[in-house]
Amino acid sequence: MNIVFILGTAGSGKSELTGAFTNWLQLQGENVIAVNLDPGATIVPYPASVDARDYIQVNAIMENYSLGPNGGLVLACDMLIDIIDKLAFEVDSFGADLAIIDTPGQMELFAFRNTGAKIAEGMIGDSKAIIYLFDSVYCRDPLNYVMNMFIASAINTRFLLPQVSVLSRSDLLKDEELEEILGWSEDPELLEKAIDERLTGTNKMISSDMLDIIYRLGLDFFPGPVSSKSNEGFSWLYSELLRVLTGGEPLTP
Repeated sequence: MNIVFILGTAGSGKSELTGAFTNWLQLQGENVIAVNLDPGATIVPYPASVDARDYIQVNAIMENYSLGPNGGLVLACDMLIDIIDKLAFEVDSFGADLAIIDTPGQMELFAFRNTGAKIAEGMIGDSKAIIYLFDSVYCRDPLNYVMNMFIASAINTRFLLPQVSVLSRSDLLKDEELEEILGWSEDPELLEKAIDERLTGTNKMISSDMLDIIYRLGLDFFPGPVSSKSNEGFSWLYSELLRVLTGGEPLTP
């Protein structure tokens, strides 16, 4: 089985992509399942084959430990580590060729605490990868685009897994906005020019400094436009996942 974790900032469309892309893959004949790892999710817009909420309920944790919503969610996510063997066994028991794993809405609870790395390590898989979502609506601003590059760099360092960058919710962009963002990913000079012309003061300095760090790490990000509404970009995303998971070979030998 191959494992793919979907990460991105709150509201970037992780759950929508999990549902739409899983459904699209199934229509292509792939044996794929969707997994929800967000114990605080109220509604999951897809049929989850494995659901963390079957093991951990945030409301019960809040009541048992006298915690507020934020504290309850933090503890709930940390408690995922205690059930990783159960989750991994349940995911593996489906015998699927691919598991698409939807991670907690508050990305920092998964990406920058011990939870995420331990779960990624504990999942049983032949190959593992990450899809990181650049939220297209916010990436129209060069500062936010660079911040997403910086976060993607941190995730790359944290998990040390192959990573595919996606420009999510691309259907919300105007054609010229999409063209500009894609230009930033292809030509660093265009991004540097946008920073110089559209940002000032601290924002300009921070963006330039973050960009310098990313370049020194030697990381490149080319987020492809994807829409969970229209399935735009799904063929491209599928081919990218095959490239990083199987070297371009089919998921089913």
